Amino acid sequence: MICLILAAVPSVLSAASSQDKGVALGSGGQQSTAPATLGKSMSTTAVTSNVATEYWLELKAYPASNARALWLYVGNDWRYLSNPSSNIETSVQNAFANPDEFQVKVWYSGQKIVGLVVMTK
Repeated sequence: MICLILAAVPSVLSAASSQDKGVALGSGGQQSTAPATLGKSMSTTAVTSNVATEYWLELKAYPASNARALWLYVGNDWRYLSNPSSNIETSVQNAFANPDEFQVKVWYSGQKIVGLVVMTK
């Protein structure tokens, strides 16, 4: 059984297939998606993916003006997803509760998670 969850900005992931973009291997064999060519006024941040090894779920944001976040340790750093849905929270928690069966693959740009998948091993 495979459970697919794309979160935050799925258009970042689909844009790679609909525009002139390519996938290249970065340092350490990690995939990153970036435009094949950039215009002078266009800037981009590469989207990188890797498997999360730890998670931290904020149950109540502090300070209260901040958005709640799901934090995943991936690519040797903590990355966050603001305001995760209860379905995302449950899927990630179940994956980490059953590490022999599931893993969480994360797409991120800088510190922000732009997509994730809970999948069987």
